[in-house]
Amino acid sequence: MPKLSCPPLLKIGFFGGTFDPIHTGHEFICEEAIKEFELDKLLLCPAYQAPLRNTSPLFTAEQRLAMVRLVAENHSRVAIFDFEINKKQASFTWQTIQEVRRIYPKAKILLLIGYDQFTQLSKWKFLNELSQAVHFVVFAREQPRAPLPTCSELSFTLMNNSLLNISSTSIREHLHQGNSIEGMVPKGVYSYLQTKHLLTNSNQI
Repeated sequence: MPKLSCPPLLKIGFFGGTFDPIHTGHEFICEEAIKEFELDKLLLCPAYQAPLRNTSPLFTAEQRLAMVRLVAENHSRVAIFDFEINKKQASFTWQTIQEVRRIYPKAKILLLIGYDQFTQLSKWKFLNELSQAVHFVVFAREQPRAPLPTCSELSFTLMNNSLLNISSTSIREHLHQGNSIEGMVPKGVYSYLQTKHLLTNSNQI
């Protein structure tokens, strides 16, 4: 009698952030992570309010969710995870991952995070619990300088990605100064901002 083979473990990527706004760098990281780690699905999770961020987002939760959705629609393996937006309050990553676990109980979860945030993990709530639940996939925004965090349960892989010379902060600064952000955000996102009249100085930081 032939041996029954076990189905391969589902690999779910999780990419959370304020996405204020989502930009071409975010989209590039999604594409690279799906390819490099052979993800079955990548969940994009816009935060209602990031716990470590003191200022309110420039764009509303509904606007940011709409822009993230436009990016997801262009990628078959990317899906929206609107758990934090629907809660309408700040949510710790561990709380959100528990919800991911509820939906995908047997999946391996890979949490995408920028190197700058990775070095700040000591400030995160429930880090030990989170470290046991996910494998961190760390992407570089610039040449790494800070030391890696120390945590006995921490499992991570450094992505071999090109350095990203773009950020949501720089895009907000461009908008504040009345400069064009065409090419800095995906085409669908740019069209959305244009249609909603969100490219002008009236929407200032």
